Amino acid sequence: MTSTTASPRFAPMTSASRAKAAPRPRRSIAVGAREALTMWRRKQAVFVDLRDWEILDQTGWIEGSLHCPPGEFANIVSPTSPLHARLFEPGKVFIFYGGPDFPPLASAKRARELGLESALALRGGLTSWRAAGGRVAGHPNSPFPALKASFGLAAKYARRRARSWWRRMERRRAARHGVEKA
Repeated sequence: MTSTTASPRFAPMTSASRAKAAPRPRRSIAVGAREALTMWRRKQAVFVDLRDWEILDQTGWIEGSLHCPPGEFANIVSPTSPLHARLFEPGKVFIFYGGPDFPPLASAKRARELGLESALALRGGLTSWRAAGGRVAGHPNSPFPALKASFGLAAKYARRRARSWWRRMERRRAARHGVEKA
């Protein structure tokens, strides 16, 4: 059975059908070092380092970056985590960078799945950051500078607590023996 009116096999494209058929532009998850450096200078970006302490201490890290150990990634990035609210400020872009053991692109995708929509990955890692002129913290010649820095803060806190304890003990001793301090 054939019809007498021949209809075209495909409907002609109109502007409305072209708009529907046009693919949506996909926003890349990876960001170049120069663009990341610009965001960092404008204080729009926070960097998250995904490498182990040993590698971190050997090569240095981006100044001001957060360190997220590979085993703790899901716990820190998850919105139900108590650390999430403190570390991941709304309105900031979070740029993940790391090494081959914990790739930043997969981490950025996983962070987006967990609800961190502004997660990006640094293309080229720390080497491209250095080449673009970004600041790198740490002293590659000194063993474990990141750990030394965190131990330094802990030691400072411990000294402060010990001094206040010692002062309290001196006051109590002086009160027991009736000695007044001049």
